[in-house]
Parts: sequence; C-alpha cells; structure tokens
Amino acid sequence: MLARLAARFGPRNWYEELLEADLLTELLGDDPGEPMRQRTLLILERWLSSRDAGFAGAEIDDLRRTVAVPRASGTEVAPDAQESLARLHEDGVRIVLVSNTLWTGDDELRADIADLGLGRIVDGVVTSHSTGYRKPHPAIFDRALALAGASPHESFMVGDEPYQDIFGAQRAGMRAVWLRHPPPRPHPVGAPEGVDVHADAEIRSLAELLEVYERWRGTGPG
Repeated sequence: MLARLAARFGPRNWYEELLEADLLTELLGDDPGEPMRQRTLLILERWLSSRDAGFAGAEIDDLRRTVAVPRASGTEVAPDAQESLARLHEDGVRIVLVSNTLWTGDDELRADIADLGLGRIVDGVVTSHSTGYRKPHPAIFDRALALAGASPHESFMVGDEPYQDIFGAQRAGMRAVWLRHPPPRPHPVGAPEGVDVHADAEIRSLAELLEVYERWRGTGPG
C-alpha cells in the first residue's frame, strides 16, 4: 500500500501514519446525533488538513480509492458461498451485498466481487461509504432494497453481526438470518452494550441457508 501511494502521489512522510490512523473512531463520533452517519471524505479532509498535506477536492477521493485494499488480496470466499448463492440466483432471487466499509465505495467493491469470482451471482453492491450511512441505519437497507427492486416483506438479510445486520434488517421490515460464527466474537463497532437481538433464523454456514430459504419461500414475515 505504501508503494501504491508513493507511485500515485509521490513521496510523502505521512503515508504510514494515515494507514495506521483510527479514522473509524473519528468517523463514528463525527455526528453525535447520528453515530451511523458516514462522511469518509470529510474525515479524511480534516486529517489531511491537520498535516498540511495539500490535498483538496477530487484528489481526496483519489487518495481514498488508492488506499481501498482490494478484497481479493486478503479475502477468501466462505465455504459453500458460491454454490448456495448460485442456487438462490438460479431461482430468481436478486442478491445484493451490503457492506460497512471505510475506504471502499460501490465501484471498488463491485470490482472486488468480480475478482473473487462472484460477479455473475451478485446483482448489486451497497457500501456505507457510497450511501453515507453505516449499518444498521435504515438508509443503507432501503438503498439495497431499491437496488434489488424488492419490498422489505419479500426480502431477507443474511449477516454475521447481530446489531449491524440482524437488528438493522429487522428494523427495515425484513427478516434476518444470523450466520453465527463460533465464539469468541468482538463487540460490534458502534453497537450499544447489552443490545438484545433475536434473528428470524440462525445458521452455522451458508450451506444451511438453502433450507431456510425453502422454508420461507412464498411466505410473509412470521
């Protein structure tokens, strides 16, 4: 990443500091009235201004894109993901990936999905950076539903974070499936202490998702 930055913008003495900075904490405190609001470019502009970096306007977004690490460089597709999603897609289910990101926008994530071999079965992507709000804010789910061309009652969310994914989806009127990984699990970023969430279904792997889908197909919530 340091090499990519130097190649794009020339030598600077603050690259390493930027990559190690906890901008997510600053971002979550940006709007106390709405902690799930996300203004990455504004936070990045403040950080750069405090160091007299001389970046402005489109250059800041160019910097953001440069430090958005491609998923394919450090990500593996979960076991059974491709087969399960492909079977849903073949049945006419529109699949939209909804992701909380710091640097990555919709365009970058769409390219990442293609690089991971999932491009033909993922119909759309929605990132918190491009939306301006992080899960569990309703705006990011509303945007995903609009992209899928579906109403909440005929949709469901699959996620591994009880607060961000399950609570957020249910608040938006969707059913939610908790992909429950073995403990211990870190406390979700931005989640209040003691939050009590009850998923509509729980699975241990994406291979179990098809059973939930078959049980729910053609039914309304509940």
